[in-house]
Amino acid sequence: MKIEKTKMIMKYFDVTYKVAKQYEILLKDKQLQQIKAWYEDKKDTGLSTSPEKSADGSIGQGIDCQKKLDKKS
Repeated sequence: MKIEKTKMIMKYFDVTYKVAKQYEILLKDKQLQQIKAWYEDKKDTGLSTSPEKSADGSIGQGIDCQKKLDKKS
């Protein structure tokens, strides 16, 4: 589960493994559940797991980590 969690974060925020591991420390359980739901939905539907297609559309557009985390909470 640990590696899958990192993989989900990497896809969601479109970041490297090292950055995703740092995000794991910052993210709260509720945020991780939202990421997991997003990832599972994308995986189940067979759609691209590109974060630009997320509901708010701001993911992956150069917004720093803190702003992303604030929007997700």
